[in-house]
Amino acid sequence: MAVLRALWQPGTWWPSWLGLSAGLFLLREVWALASGRPQDTLSYWVWRILAITQNEPLADWNATDYLVCGCWLVLVSWLTFHLFGRRFA
Repeated sequence: MAVLRALWQPGTWWPSWLGLSAGLFLLREVWALASGRPQDTLSYWVWRILAITQNEPLADWNATDYLVCGCWLVLVSWLTFHLFGRRFA
């Protein structure tokens, strides 16, 4: 527990680890796309699991699609205002 408290104090290394993790993830995704294997990316897996098709009209969405889209929009807007506008703490 003391380790977790130390990691989240100001001036520690957690932003570096977060950036490194995000960078390695994006490197793997770009590598899969560049090598011609789009089926090895996370986005391909998500699209396959949620059964999303290209150019699908909104009228064909089911309740799960609307719920996932709504949660995503709320999360993105909250993070944007929280991180850049210093609101909605």
